[in-house]
Amino acid sequence: MATITKRVTGKGEVRYRVQVRLQGYPRRHATFNTKKDATDWARDVEGQQKRGRIWAGEPDRTFSELLDRFEKERLPDLPRYDHGYKGHLRWWRRELGAFYLRHITPSLIHEAKDKLLREPGPKGPRSGATVNRYLTTLSTVLTLGTRLEWLEQNVARRVEREQEPDGRVRFLSRPVDERDCELDRLLAACKESPCADLSDLVVLALHTGCRASELLQGLRAAYIRLSVGGFTLPAEIAKNGQPRFVPLVGEALEIVERRLQHLQPESDFLFPGTGHSPRPFPRHSWDKALESAGIENFRFHDLRHTHASYLAMLDASAIELKETLGHKTLAMVARYTHLANLHKSKVAARLAGGIEGWRQAEPGEGVSQVP
Repeated sequence: MATITKRVTGKGEVRYRVQVRLQGYPRRHATFNTKKDATDWARDVEGQQKRGRIWAGEPDRTFSELLDRFEKERLPDLPRYDHGYKGHLRWWRRELGAFYLRHITPSLIHEAKDKLLREPGPKGPRSGATVNRYLTTLSTVLTLGTRLEWLEQNVARRVEREQEPDGRVRFLSRPVDERDCELDRLLAACKESPCADLSDLVVLALHTGCRASELLQGLRAAYIRLSVGGFTLPAEIAKNGQPRFVPLVGEALEIVERRLQHLQPESDFLFPGTGHSPRPFPRHSWDKALESAGIENFRFHDLRHTHASYLAMLDASAIELKETLGHKTLAMVARYTHLANLHKSKVAARLAGGIEGWRQAEPGEGVSQVP
């Protein structure tokens, strides 16, 4: 369908802007000096697009139709924690929903990728890593299209991804690192917080390496087995889509036992919200605790990094880190293995410095002598 709009420029000149919109095709527009030229151009473009609809006798399907099928068949199997996935789908539906699948090309997706980079996201400018997640979501949807034989190939795989920075590893300093360490300051601030759940949530994240969503949704009485000392995250909550056993020892076990004794009648969540739902993440209280503790550049997810980093510095193997964190591949834990090697290097440097000091010291200058 074509629309023609008459416009008058600041100099008093008349222009005719024509726009052609046909379902399944990119929007086309142009500007002409006469209405006849605009009408002729619109008629020509519409004719080309309508003739292009004939394609091997097969019915054309739009991207929205494929998304409908995806959301019906595949979306229910995705982890419930991943709210971002639905946001990706909504964005792609707005951007490509009216296009016929055969008109979705790598160049069209590349234009959409550039738009993603220019647009501000819910929390500010989108990073290259975020845009790559959008592209991965699109590729997953188009893969279903190839399986249904609605598409001959997944063209999203031909679109170059953005460069991503190296994986972030930010962890709390320990008492052995400095006298007034971040670990002690954060735990003290959480205990003083008016939010009764914050301290328990932080300690459990430190001891288990679980994500906030896994603790808030996965810590349910039905999932906890004190007889075996832990709880099992079901597949629909765990990020990798596989159930994961999480051991509970020490203070973490004490917290879970205490909270089990005070369950609300209408809910078996250890961190209950309203009704039958888990409580939302206490964002305001968390931010206040960080401010009170004087800790900067730290996210709640960094407690998971802290958990893994402490294990690495206690000589946990890559396999042990993989199982504890619930990663599918060893590549995801390579950053912590590197951290463990760096820690060992620092220990070796201290030993080398000690030996050098012993060799330079005079007998009796506070250095123990071996008889």
